Amino acid sequence: MGMLYRKNLIKKIRQKSGIDSLDSRERKVLLGGAVFVLCFAVLQLLIVPFWDARENLERSIERKGEELVRIKQLQDEYRLLKEQEGGIQSRIAERSSGFTLFTFLDKQAAKAQVKKQIKYMKPSSQEGDENLDESMVEIKIQRTTLKDLVSFIMLVESEENVVSIRRISIQESGSEQGYLDVILQIVTFELKG
Repeated sequence: MGMLYRKNLIKKIRQKSGIDSLDSRERKVLLGGAVFVLCFAVLQLLIVPFWDARENLERSIERKGEELVRIKQLQDEYRLLKEQEGGIQSRIAERSSGFTLFTFLDKQAAKAQVKKQIKYMKPSSQEGDENLDESMVEIKIQRTTLKDLVSFIMLVESEENVVSIRRISIQESGSEQGYLDVILQIVTFELKG
């Protein structure tokens, strides 16, 4: 019964579509068109999305490879910084006991003969990583010569004591020509604990 129903249904469809009334050439053109539409649908629904997905995957793999290279570079930089930090920690441990940045700068200013020109010295400290804290002193020196300033900077910058100048602002003194007004931010590190 089901088989007979299907045959009648196919016969009705062929009669209504007019396929039986077409000659063989028209049937071949119609069949070719149907095959073309079927191939186009397969191409659009299966093959093109597969190619797009493959290209997206290749681009994603390329991006991830670039990210991996960048991560390795950052890892190398981190290792280098950790090694330097270890060196810094050993230099800090070798400093004289009771070392303070403020006192160190005060002594260096006296040696460079700029202590009288110091307008102010503002100490501050900041939490660092798990091993080190940062200590900073901002100094304003007024009416100093370039020679005295260079002498002071040479005394202050100390790899041995891990002291460096973070920022320097120099301008010509407004009150007297040939003299400078300077603001320096000088930093060092201290071991926690």
